[in-house]
Amino acid sequence: MNKALIFSSEKKFKKFEKEIKDKVLKVLKILGENNALIEIYLIGDSEMRFLNRKFMRKDKPTDILSFKEPKKFPHPETELCCLGEIYLDMLYIKKEAAAGQTVDYESLIIKLLIHGALHLLGYSHGKKNDRIKMEKKENYVYHRLRHRLGTN
Repeated sequence: MNKALIFSSEKKFKKFEKEIKDKVLKVLKILGENNALIEIYLIGDSEMRFLNRKFMRKDKPTDILSFKEPKKFPHPETELCCLGEIYLDMLYIKKEAAAGQTVDYESLIIKLLIHGALHLLGYSHGKKNDRIKMEKKENYVYHRLRHRLGTN
């Protein structure tokens, strides 16, 4: 059984925790994971800018960052396979959705959760072939999830 731990850096993000947890667990199931632990952090622009600057050398916020769990990193508190951490900048995502860069806020959240989960499972988009493979998997999972949720 998969497990998702959701943490909010601000009180106003707490209202998204249950929905994000439910969706990421469905994403993991569609991806064939059944013994995984994933941590998701709902943060704002300043926290994301700090992380993006520190780890990606980009001095600006972004919508998502994923950090894969190092191999053999000890987790004596669980027998689950710890995939890693996903950081979502809830303010940036809201602005992105309002700017019309995606269909709507919920769809963008779903796409980002899928994107982040795939990174934690080893997918990348640095090279053209890898990008095509990752985008194909993202689309597959997105449509399967929308079907399970009863939305299109």
